[in-house]
Amino acid sequence: MIRVGVVDDHPVVLDGLAAALGRQPGVEVVWSAGSLAEARARLAEGRCDVVLVDVRLPDGSGLDLVELSDGGPAFVVLSSFDRVQYARSGYARGAAGFLLKTAPIAEVLAALETAAGGGSAFPPAQRAALTAAPELSARELSIVRLVAEGWSNDETAARLGVSTKTVEVYLSRLYERWAVSTRTELALRAEREGWLDQGGDPPGAGR
Repeated sequence: MIRVGVVDDHPVVLDGLAAALGRQPGVEVVWSAGSLAEARARLAEGRCDVVLVDVRLPDGSGLDLVELSDGGPAFVVLSSFDRVQYARSGYARGAAGFLLKTAPIAEVLAALETAAGGGSAFPPAQRAALTAAPELSARELSIVRLVAEGWSNDETAARLGVSTKTVEVYLSRLYERWAVSTRTELALRAEREGWLDQGGDPPGAGR
């Protein structure tokens, strides 16, 4: 029996998915939640094997629930949006799979079974694409590199000869594209996934 938790802020989706899964042999929906706070409380009870989690929740990103530590449930990310940054971020954080909400129930069940067994529900071709370093423009790479080295927005702007507002705009776009919310998260992803191996040191980089 696979014990499943479901996290989604749309009641119709939440109730419908929970009901559909509950009718499947070998699956038990042990809890459902409509927010990050509620999901965290449920997770603390430790009663599930796999969590299906939406990305966009009213109090934050469902990706923040995905745990890299051993011993907890597996996570399969659900989204209404076919955005590679969501799949990439979920994969980088240790999710077992990424599904669109339009996926047939058979596909959801297959992902649950794979995740519960400790496997990856990301197809091999998708895994290869998600682990590849992203294509960044020269300006984006320069900003990410300086952020990773600890330079402030003002310092980054001065070294690149642009305004602080320009740096902020670039960072805002990078946050949205790669599903992160802070400079620290951006820097950690860049270092973990090899973004900075693309070469081309920015002017004044390095202390």
